Amino acid sequence: MHKAIKYICSASLSTVLFILWLNIQPNAETTLEPLSSDKNSRGINLSFQNILHLFVIFSPILAFRLYDRSQLLTKYIVKEFCVPLIFCIFGFILIWLIIDLSDNGTDLANSGANTIGYIKYYLVQTPMMLVTIIPISILLSTIYSVGKMSKSNELISIQCAGKSYLNMLSPVLVICAYLSLLSLSLNYQWAPESEAQKETILSSFENGEEYAKNKKYKINSRLYKNKASFRTWFIGSLPSNLQSGRLREIEIYQTNQDGDLVTSYYAETAKWSKETKQWTLTSGMIIDFGKKSEHITQRSFESFQVDDWNETPRKIYADSLIPEELGISNLLFHLNNTPEKSLKSMAPFKTHLHYRWALPFSCFAIAMIACPIGITNSRSNIKGSGSIGLLIYFLMMLFNNLFLALGQGMKIPPFLGAWSTNIILFALGIILFLRKDSHNKTTSLIGIKILKSILKRYPNKPQHQTKV
Repeated sequence: MHKAIKYICSASLSTVLFILWLNIQPNAETTLEPLSSDKNSRGINLSFQNILHLFVIFSPILAFRLYDRSQLLTKYIVKEFCVPLIFCIFGFILIWLIIDLSDNGTDLANSGANTIGYIKYYLVQTPMMLVTIIPISILLSTIYSVGKMSKSNELISIQCAGKSYLNMLSPVLVICAYLSLLSLSLNYQWAPESEAQKETILSSFENGEEYAKNKKYKINSRLYKNKASFRTWFIGSLPSNLQSGRLREIEIYQTNQDGDLVTSYYAETAKWSKETKQWTLTSGMIIDFGKKSEHITQRSFESFQVDDWNETPRKIYADSLIPEELGISNLLFHLNNTPEKSLKSMAPFKTHLHYRWALPFSCFAIAMIACPIGITNSRSNIKGSGSIGLLIYFLMMLFNNLFLALGQGMKIPPFLGAWSTNIILFALGIILFLRKDSHNKTTSLIGIKILKSILKRYPNKPQHQTKV
């Protein structure tokens, strides 16, 4: 009966996640759709992404199945690790919600958001938040749980049964490997592009468009230079769907070959028509600059059409991409479809493409180094191990940013710029595991030698039988 309840709960959780995924997936693909010119590569990327998401969605059922078939010792270690992990994750989520509500609560209220709107707004940001807090949650919960078992001499008792530290803590590493896959599914597209979806969510509320216009909410602001036509575009925000959406807060400056300003265009919105190849500017102003200051003319318009500009929303978006805000699919598209750019300008995109894969697997790398740090003797203090763990986490963030900067600046290969921190953590974890095992074996050998020497000092004396 107890197992049946577990399977029912896991199946219900998978069903809810699957329904949410069906609702979120079409919205998440709106940015991909106008960019993908190669249908084959786009299909492969989306298929892999969908398989990864479905695996994570239906994995709770598999997890409960494996848990029920596990040994009693494995179940005990899993419980000791998962309880502080859940507390850490929900604690960080609560702190993040409090801080974000204090910063953006007024914006949500002014845009006319209701209760469902609040949930939708924070649901979009959840992937990035989870990718950020899972590594630090793993670090703290691993050090606490392993330190607690080590301080009560439970790990030493288990090791007396012939198991190494790496073997007995393998359930923790398996859970962290699963969390790496979960983080990868979130970091594939949703997490890096979640910040860019904030404006779309705000503008979808009752007063969203008017509030965004007054507030000039510019998360998706872009600068585009058309060197061939001598035009510079300042765009307040790009829509999530480039085919049907409108560009807002537009400023366009037309110069001549000498760099002198000829005409400037100001408009609230601009829309591109794929059928007529025309730009339509609305609610704006045109200023023509003559050779002298007295020849400047100005005229307003409600709607103005231009059919001789060669810019398109796809060109503007592709030329002004920010690698930190792109998922794997969009990074691959940009690298494969902009061969005219220099190697230096493409280095940040190559580095972040590798980083999209490296960041999730930092969960496993952190667990590899946190487990041996948490192993202490009964007289040691867990707070000391926790301080060392936090120090390692801050050093990891420092080296992470350092290697990323070196990779974007072409000082080191992009692969090393993204993966160097994980490689260092994994290597240090293996070394610490081996040292802990060898130290414990040496301690056991010393104890055996001391016991033998004691027994030699007090030999067994033969007992004399008394004659009757």
